[in-house]
Amino acid sequence: MSHFPFQSFDNVFLSIVVPVFNDVKNIKSNLKLLISEVSQVFRQYEIIVVSDGSFDGTSDALLAMDIPRIVPIILEKNQGKGAALKRGFEHASGQYVMFIDGGMEIHPREIKIFLGLMFLYDADMVVGSKRHPQSTVYYPFYRKFLSYLYQLLVRSLFKVNITDTQVGIKMFRSEVLRDVLPHLQIRSYGFDLEVLALAAKMGHTKILEAPVRLDYFLNGKPSLVRDMFHTLKVGILLLRDTLRLWQKLQSLPGKNR
Repeated sequence: MSHFPFQSFDNVFLSIVVPVFNDVKNIKSNLKLLISEVSQVFRQYEIIVVSDGSFDGTSDALLAMDIPRIVPIILEKNQGKGAALKRGFEHASGQYVMFIDGGMEIHPREIKIFLGLMFLYDADMVVGSKRHPQSTVYYPFYRKFLSYLYQLLVRSLFKVNITDTQVGIKMFRSEVLRDVLPHLQIRSYGFDLEVLALAAKMGHTKILEAPVRLDYFLNGKPSLVRDMFHTLKVGILLLRDTLRLWQKLQSLPGKNR
């Protein structure tokens, strides 16, 4: 990746939105890891951390941190990842805006690669993909299977030419978010697809997939039964959001660029 124009990052202002929920044990170490990676490459950046109705002390821990360039946003009630990201995007002032899941299951070292790809290919968006041939991914077999089925559905319903819409790291040019923000409605798991589908509908079609290193077991193995139940619940909600989004897009005029 040495051909990426890292020296030009000195003039880039990057906004990073980090949604968190009930993660008081790890929030400080996770944010320090994020800052250690970002500060090596970028001079101008902000990290907007949105605590989505946390009730375990996460919000208090976030407000108590004396870490430069962290912008805390506290939502009093849990509204869903999509709502938290939308609030963060509304406060972002960077030329490029991205989000990364607060658990850091995806290592933040990927961020410089994402912006390098954005520059190299003049992309509108760069999204992480578990199915990229260079990705290294550790997560349960049942999640892999359901993810595969879901992406088949997405490709049949939407004009989004990517293999994976749901990985928790994505980067956008600020113009893309400016166009889609007024139309974002999904508060939960379908938010990722909504952003991508709306952007493509509005003519922002240069979407590039990037490899990720994702370790679902980073913080220990979850209970199999509990995680399968949670996965099924998420899948049902995601399917609901997806079908509602498809209906919404039928009445939304497209734009050519």
